Amino acid sequence: MTLHVIAVYHNTESRFFPYEPGHALAQVISHWRHLPTTATPEQTANWIYGLFNVDLDHLETERATPHGEADFLIACTYRLLRLRSLSTGDVIAVTADGHTTWLACDFIGWRRIDTPTNLTGRPLTAETVYQHLRRGRHA
Repeated sequence: MTLHVIAVYHNTESRFFPYEPGHALAQVISHWRHLPTTATPEQTANWIYGLFNVDLDHLETERATPHGEADFLIACTYRLLRLRSLSTGDVIAVTADGHTTWLACDFIGWRRIDTPTNLTGRPLTAETVYQHLRRGRHA
């Protein structure tokens, strides 16, 4: 097993159209997970894409499986933060063994890209959640 750090970036310039170099990307969530050493970045991206797009009802039925509870909880966190679905044009960074692979979500599958230059946002932190909760109280 290898620790994979997954960072999800929403494309703030082009939703549903392929990522182009220079598009503005905002990091919206991050997740750490021990995955098989043989897992490719594309397999990791497919897995996280599924979590952030599948119905929670489906994930709930899988909670008793290995990693099922963790999958359910990160998917719930994503939705409780009111993040939109992961879509074409969005980007995922997968870091394992000190190497980061950047992947753009295309119409079908993932495309490896160079490190984007127009990045904002930060990994999921307790402060991110607290800020969201404070905003929710005043809505």
